[in-house]
This record gives sequence, C-alpha cells and structure tokens, in this order.
Amino acid sequence: MTDPAIAIIQARLSSSRLPGKVMKTLVGQPMIWHIYKRAEQCREVEKVMIATSNDVSDDPLAEFCYRNHLNVYRGSLTNVLDRFIQVLQQNKYKYYVRITGDCPLIHPDFIDNQIIALNKFDGDSIWIPNPGTLFEGQGVHSSRSLFHIAEKSNHELDLEHVGSEYLINNLHLFRMVKLEIPSKLIINDIRLTLDEKEDYLFFQEIYDALWKEKPIDLLEVISFLKNNPRVKNINQDIEHRNYNIQISEKKRKYKPPNLVGSYVYTG
Repeated sequence: MTDPAIAIIQARLSSSRLPGKVMKTLVGQPMIWHIYKRAEQCREVEKVMIATSNDVSDDPLAEFCYRNHLNVYRGSLTNVLDRFIQVLQQNKYKYYVRITGDCPLIHPDFIDNQIIALNKFDGDSIWIPNPGTLFEGQGVHSSRSLFHIAEKSNHELDLEHVGSEYLINNLHLFRMVKLEIPSKLIINDIRLTLDEKEDYLFFQEIYDALWKEKPIDLLEVISFLKNNPRVKNINQDIEHRNYNIQISEKKRKYKPPNLVGSYVYTG
C-alpha cells in the first residue's frame, strides 16, 4: 500500500526577476491557483499546502488563499527550509512533494509515480539519469531526509533551496531510487518555468489556447508547442538562475552511490 504524501508549494511575491509572479493571472486565475489545482489532481497526494512567508509583502498571497480556501502556512521569508520543516512537523506524512511556485504546468501523473517509486523501495529521493526540462519544480522526497538535512546543515543555500545543496553533496547518506522516463518525455527545448516577462507571455498563449475549465494535460501542451513554433520560441532565450544550472549539472555528473531500486515511468 502506498503511503499518501503532502504537496508543499513554496511561493512568495518578492521574487527578484519577476516580482509578484505567482499572482499573475492565467485565464482569469492567479498562477498559484492553477498550481494548487494541478497538485490536487495527484492521486497519491492527500493534502496540498502553500508555504509562503509572514512578511507583509506576502499578505496579498495569503489573503487570496484564505478567501479561496487554499491551505496556507506562513513562516520565514528567507529560511524556506524551515517553512517546509514546520509544515511537516504539523502534518505527519512519510513523503512530501516540493513544488516551486514558478511551474504552472506540473504533471500530476509524474508526481504520483515518484511517490509510488519511493514507497516501493522505502526511498528518500528520486534520481533521473536524463531528466530533460519538462519536470522541473516537482520533486518528491522523504520527510526523514529533510529532517536530517535541517539538523545537519545551516548553509544559506540549503535554507533558500530546501536542502538541495546538502542532498547533492551527500548522496551516499540517502536511499536513492532511479526513475527511468520514456524518451518521448525527455525534452530539452521546452522551458516550463516562469522567471521573466517572456515566460509569462509564453504561458498566457498556452492557457488561452488550451484551457477548458480543467487542468491542461501536459502531453497536449507538448503537441501544441510542436505545432506552434512561434509560441515555443517566445521564452527560448531565458536562462535559469545560476544556482539552478549548477545543481542540474551536478545531478547529471554524479551517479548516486546508494541506489536502492529502479522504477520505470511509462508516461
């Protein structure tokens, strides 16, 4: 039997590259609403929580959550790791999904399969040899691994990036599960992250074309972009933050020494 997970969406309004991006609207609803509703589509997720800050800058985000009955936790502005720890201390789940608030097209089926894979092998984190760019911002981890990281690290990069630095540098301490994804989903020329104005224009085009009052299917998005190169190329010149690029490179370079199992995701 698969233990259900909690999905935690990290979000704030004071992002440096595109302030207020999580409240920018797509087909009449803020982006954070779309992410939340997509997370609710996960069969293996029992609860969804938005983790934002208690800074006055995030009052509009929190008030929107309250008005629309979206679960929200408010904690430290700068210590995002502690936000997650507080949520996990208050909500006892074996696994959590870390969702970043800049990915409005997270894929529920992919998230579900990560949870199933970790449950099967009592794993701590997923390792994908060739992930591509479709599935950024939606990783599943064991709660025990994050409690361990919080106890061992006070590095500013771990506080900001929810333990990513410690994890990638200490893979031997964690039970890693290899996840193989089908070749049709290993795509490197589609950018599904919102960081700049061009990204927002890109997502507006997708939602205006494909929205039908329910979460858009990711495979439909891929097909739409292949048939509409003008839209696909809107944000092709935008780059990730340097730290995200560095983490991605480390993940590609290192093979986890403590693989406890392998799982095939058919898509």
